[in-house]
Amino acid sequence: MTKRERVDTAYGFGLPDRPPFVPAVYEHKAALVGRSSSEVCRDGELLRRALLRELEIYAPDVLTVGLDVYNVEAEALGCPVRYFEDSNDVPAVASPRLREARGVEALEVPDPERDGRMPLFLEAAQRLVNGKGTEAVVRGALTGPFSLACALLGTEEVLIGTADDPGSIARLLEFCGRVTVAYGKAFRARGADVVIFDSKASPGAASPRIFRDLVLPVYRDLVLPSLAASGARHVPLIIGGDTTPILDDLLRTGAGQLLCDAGADLETFKKRCREEKRPFRVSVDARLVHRGKPAEIRTEARRLLDATRGQPGLLFGCGVVAYDTPPENVLALRSALEEFASSR
Repeated sequence: MTKRERVDTAYGFGLPDRPPFVPAVYEHKAALVGRSSSEVCRDGELLRRALLRELEIYAPDVLTVGLDVYNVEAEALGCPVRYFEDSNDVPAVASPRLREARGVEALEVPDPERDGRMPLFLEAAQRLVNGKGTEAVVRGALTGPFSLACALLGTEEVLIGTADDPGSIARLLEFCGRVTVAYGKAFRARGADVVIFDSKASPGAASPRIFRDLVLPVYRDLVLPSLAASGARHVPLIIGGDTTPILDDLLRTGAGQLLCDAGADLETFKKRCREEKRPFRVSVDARLVHRGKPAEIRTEARRLLDATRGQPGLLFGCGVVAYDTPPENVLALRSALEEFASSR
């Protein structure tokens, strides 16, 4: 199978020749070209080189155009981002833009063609689609509404607001959803697929009630239908941590693929995703991939792959690969996947 055929078969809830290989390589791609995250995420040519190097070394089935994935939309909306000139630390939003949720009424959805670093990532996606679109599925990284709201207002203020003024938080999330859609449509116009990251909405950061009452509606009623109307298919919704407590609500969003992160209940994911015919990605713990030995990583990868043997719609990867992860550790994941495929 080609990479596209493999991914399309998995997203169609079928059984490809092997699960698509989708390691979570974001800031780590900067290390592959020997530059800092802060350099690569602001330089289009360095970003392109880093993505090509990722494809060359790891041969993933899906290539994600994203590095500091939670900063781009927030920065385009006026949040200051702290870059690091003398370290390899990942850039981060330095402070919120808003002092209160109602301040969102003064904001406008940014123009992806000209605002902040959005054009840089869009151009990188376009060049990859044109040059490597037959070698891997190219997709653009989008910040989900809840994580973007936390960047704009501050996580604590958002959480307090869900209890004290849920109406204002709902309007903030609706605005953030429109930002997600606008950026996603710009990627789609260039022939790239999209993936949404929204780990601030994990039960470890926000309660299941918040997800059910405030986050679910904006995905179900706005974000995912709007992206589908633009031609986006099987949009993954990636929320890290143990999302078992919100799995039923995640399925109700209509997302095309979910993440069963390390610590989540794999058996529950297998059962519910099979019942709902929903693809999901099984994930080796990022801490093991970062600091473990290749043999340990292969063993854990095989355990997960064997535990999900025969599961339709399965993708395989790991948690976010740290900047300084040894490449042989990521290659150990691929080695385990190849061994698994040959044993079927």
